Amino acid sequence: MRSPELSLIGIFGGTFDPVHYGHLRVAEEIAEMTGLREMRFIPAARPRLRRAPMASLQHRVAMIRLAIQGNSRFILDEREVQRGGISYTVESL
Repeated sequence: MRSPELSLIGIFGGTFDPVHYGHLRVAEEIAEMTGLREMRFIPAARPRLRRAPMASLQHRVAMIRLAIQGNSRFILDEREVQRGGISYTVESL
């Protein structure tokens, strides 16, 4: 068992357009297999390497919030939403 100061967190970034069961299942499996303390879902404000998402950023954030409620290990991280512009993972890390 890891000590609290060595707890790991997972980062799950994407457009989530829309978030779906596959996202949630993969996140849960990885968290369980690796003993993550938390899994952070980071929606891209504006993806750099693909077309613009169909759903608005506000709707994608709301969908993630609803999808992860009830799972205390899942956290919505809005840093790319708040930063705006094109999303770069390296800036979020």
